[in-house]
Amino acid sequence: MTAQYTPPEGQSLDKPTLYDALATVVEAHPALGIRLSQDPTQDPTFERVGKVDLSEVVEFSSDTNLEAAMQAQLSRKFDFTSNFPLWRVIVLGNGTICFAWHHGIGDGKSGLAFHCALFASLQKGESRGGSHIVIPSDGPLVPGIETLASLSPSWRRAAAEIFSSFAPVSWTCGASAWTGSAVPLTITLQNQVRVLEFTPNVVSQLLILCRSKNATITSTFHTLAISVISGLIVDEEYETISSGVPISLRGISQTADNVICDQVSGFSAYTKVNPVFSWEDASQYANDLRTHVEKSPEQVGMLKLLFGKYDAFFLGKLGKKRQIGLELSNVGRFDAKSDPWSERKWSIGRMAFAQCDVVVGAALKMNVVGDTLGGITVSVVWGANSVSDAFAHAFVANFGAGVEKLLRDEEFVTSP
Repeated sequence: MTAQYTPPEGQSLDKPTLYDALATVVEAHPALGIRLSQDPTQDPTFERVGKVDLSEVVEFSSDTNLEAAMQAQLSRKFDFTSNFPLWRVIVLGNGTICFAWHHGIGDGKSGLAFHCALFASLQKGESRGGSHIVIPSDGPLVPGIETLASLSPSWRRAAAEIFSSFAPVSWTCGASAWTGSAVPLTITLQNQVRVLEFTPNVVSQLLILCRSKNATITSTFHTLAISVISGLIVDEEYETISSGVPISLRGISQTADNVICDQVSGFSAYTKVNPVFSWEDASQYANDLRTHVEKSPEQVGMLKLLFGKYDAFFLGKLGKKRQIGLELSNVGRFDAKSDPWSERKWSIGRMAFAQCDVVVGAALKMNVVGDTLGGITVSVVWGANSVSDAFAHAFVANFGAGVEKLLRDEEFVTSP
């Protein structure tokens, strides 16, 4: 997740300033001080790193190309054989801080939590000195979601998942669904990112419009994305489009949004191919999402049925039909409060969020985040073998035009 920081007058975002702020953040969030165990004879577990050398996980670059920076980070693996934690920070030449982290230590909202903590630390301006941070040995990690919520799936859900996982594709709902290209046989993280930005004025009008239609930003973006994809595959023999939307479990587990942890499930559906956007469909999808929240922990609970054979499960997907064509992840709006009496006036502007999972994940991923100014950024990510570049570029262009059309059809006047 990226955020563009502007320092107070007369100050700069240099190494000493960032190191001091990061030290406070790392000490406050135990998830930033762990790695995967390095014992090859045992199943992977998390263990504390002991200390973090910020000079090894923080990079400064003169580049200002956000899309290129995000692509580079999503294509770069974490080194599990090193003593490094499962995150890194890259600072671009325009003050944009890119926080990259492994999904094993944090969900999408953890990106917001990190930037909230860093923003608060920069505002305080405490001087620490040095790049080494000693990780407390007793820092309490957030308990696993299985200890905070019931994950047991119903027998119907379990039976349906087992059937869809082992039955021939031709017997399942996915047989006639668009899911992009098949999962490649060769694993590669090569990806592309395109960023769409919507101004605060556009977002304000879109929110008013969504509420008037009993829809949400998420359901509206999902319905519009489905209609755009439908228009691109209208000449092909698909009946539905397989899609998924992550659902945060923090409300169920009563975990605060300012905590770095991994508590997420999801909602998946097969939506009929329809190139015409419908507010009725957007409203219905919003209702479907709301009603599914209580059942969403069941999806995580399905992992029990793998009996620890996770490698075989995911490797078994190579060369087969992809399960999901579109994923839309909306982490919400960044909302960090600054001290009105502070003389240090750091500010945050443009933000962006992206995730990888280009091997077996959704062919197209839409990642949505709102910034402090009221704008929204949508990052569209696709893998080298997920869809063609021409398809993805057409999707991005048509989605942006579709948002404009929604407002224009309602006789809104938008600023450039």
